[in-house]
Amino acid sequence: MALQDLTPQLRTRLSRVEWFVGLFLGVTALLMIAGFGSYLKKTADARGWLVTEVPYYTYLTEASGLKVGSPVQMMGFKVGEVTRVTALPRDTRQNWDHYVTNNFNVFVSFKVRDDKNDHFPGFINSDARVKVGGFPSDLLGGTHLEVTEGTSEGVQTYGTAPNNEPGVLWDQFAITPPGKDRTNKFKKYGPLTNDSQGFPKGYYVQVDQSETLVEGATRLMARVDHIAGTIDKVLPPLTADLQATLSMLREAMPGLTNQVELLLLTARQTLPGLTNNLDQVLVNTRDLTAQLRDTLPMLTNSLEQTLVTTRQLGSELNRSIPMLTSNINLTLTNVNVILTRDTNITANSSVMVSNVNQLLTRHWLFRSAFKDKKPKK
Repeated sequence: MALQDLTPQLRTRLSRVEWFVGLFLGVTALLMIAGFGSYLKKTADARGWLVTEVPYYTYLTEASGLKVGSPVQMMGFKVGEVTRVTALPRDTRQNWDHYVTNNFNVFVSFKVRDDKNDHFPGFINSDARVKVGGFPSDLLGGTHLEVTEGTSEGVQTYGTAPNNEPGVLWDQFAITPPGKDRTNKFKKYGPLTNDSQGFPKGYYVQVDQSETLVEGATRLMARVDHIAGTIDKVLPPLTADLQATLSMLREAMPGLTNQVELLLLTARQTLPGLTNNLDQVLVNTRDLTAQLRDTLPMLTNSLEQTLVTTRQLGSELNRSIPMLTSNINLTLTNVNVILTRDTNITANSSVMVSNVNQLLTRHWLFRSAFKDKKPKK
């Protein structure tokens, strides 16, 4: 049936349905596009597609278990990964004394991410260092590169090139120590490109020449091997001495066994006499215990009678002590009164004698008798 055969009401309803269907399809397409865009963004964030990765490289004596994909750590964070590990070409190594002087044989390149949240290349200055860490075994975590951040005195390795694009500082400024001729005007940044050999042209970070964990483990294993060799040399003489000692013990064992048997025989012979003596001592002890048990009540009664008598004497003494104390105080008082009277009598006698003496010396009848005699001439 043609559209013209429909009534105006049906044509109006059909146009509205077509509009709603078109709107639904448009919204569905927009949602699909938005979901696909969100998926792409999350995948890009997870894989680092939208994150700027700054290339760096260094030289090592040996690979020490490094491989492509090994993590790069700094300040405890994973900041990137190793992108290439290869041996230096012989011609390249002989063309530059820096390789030969430091015994560099391996080229290692790595990248450090730089996003809005974590600006890790900003910590890597011209005085930064890199070293190999971990153990060359996947069971123990594997080997990784550990970057030590630079100080504020160094020059930032990652910046803007003359063409206003991201670049890196030339490697000569990391190899050559800073001098008086090294000022800010000599800072030169190059674009992030590859060199003629295909190596990513990044910033050179010097390797830390201090002992790494792998080298320390190797040195420790060498020391353990040396100690094991020393033990192997000393062990045979010790084993021979031990065998000689065991042989001497085997030879002396029969004599010791005979002496032990003789000692046991002597003990068996003397044991009955000791047992009889012990029985007699126990019998005497029982008799003494029985006698003590018999005499103990009498001693207890005597002791109780003595205690009763002692308590009675104590009570009588307690009653008589106040009376004795009173009598003694009264006697002392009487003695004191008598002594006071004697003192007064003695004083009165002294006064009387003095008066009699004055009377005799002054009376006319006795004056001549008490005159002083004149000395003879």
